[in-house]
Amino acid sequence: MWWRSLIIALAVLTAGCQVRPLYLDTAATGGAVSPTEDLRAIAIDQPRDRVQQVLRNELLFLFNGQGGGNTSDKYRLRILSTFSTNDLAVELEEDLPAAVLVTLAVTFILSERETDETLLTGTSTSTASYDFSSQRFANVRAERNALDRAATSNAEMINARIAAYFAARRGS
Repeated sequence: MWWRSLIIALAVLTAGCQVRPLYLDTAATGGAVSPTEDLRAIAIDQPRDRVQQVLRNELLFLFNGQGGGNTSDKYRLRILSTFSTNDLAVELEEDLPAAVLVTLAVTFILSERETDETLLTGTSTSTASYDFSSQRFANVRAERNALDRAATSNAEMINARIAAYFAARRGS
């Protein structure tokens, strides 16, 4: 019967937790808790390179949904990114890599547009790999595709962190 005591202890410990869906409907709570309106009010700075353009496009789609426009420019999101490549395996006879790992690190800063007060900062890192080929153009294209995959992954992580920030802010 010790398991009953364990269940009761766990129930008491988790009684203060407020677990709820991130995009909670307002009808269920009686108030606006969903971060959708805040996400649509984010203006993202112009990209400096192709990788930031992919990241920005993904974030715009995630923030605004399927073609929904920006309601206002209440918030500003700045993005800084760097990437590096590392050889994963090297073929001994040819001294060429068999696979390459691309790492994309993104730093983001969310601030209010009017006051320029920083609301949230963070970093996100993701990796993608590609097979190295003897063809030069194939390697260039494969690296570009790996960077695109890493940028998409980073955009999803950044979107989730910003949405959680706004949901927690609205919930309190």
